[in-house]
Amino acid sequence: MRPPVNRRYHDRHVLTPDAAACVEFGYPTPQGHPCKMQLRDVSASGLSVVLSHELPGLEAGSRIDGAVLTVGERVFRADLLVMHVTPEPTQGGVFGALVYPERDRDILTLRKVITELEGREATPQVRGRTRRF
Repeated sequence: MRPPVNRRYHDRHVLTPDAAACVEFGYPTPQGHPCKMQLRDVSASGLSVVLSHELPGLEAGSRIDGAVLTVGERVFRADLLVMHVTPEPTQGGVFGALVYPERDRDILTLRKVITELEGREATPQVRGRTRRF
């Protein structure tokens, strides 16, 4: 069995369930079924989400447009490009996605989130490992 691979170029910040971190979106289109799911980790370029219910048809290459991401008191909008679904798009599964903030202010908010998470880090970080909060 191969060890897990960090596919992102930026450090991941793992969010605990009590971190008030979630993503909301319509599926399969922005006007579709409303979904609210736990954000598992975030980086400057990507994120992962724990599926709270089945999302039929979700696979690598799927787009989730108009997602609203909340981390603590910070909120920003982004489009997501799904890179993987593990093991499958059912409750308890995880999907990883690239993040494309919608507007300049969303880019700035994402940067603030990352800066705040880095500020909470108590120990030095080695690139490619995850940080837990």
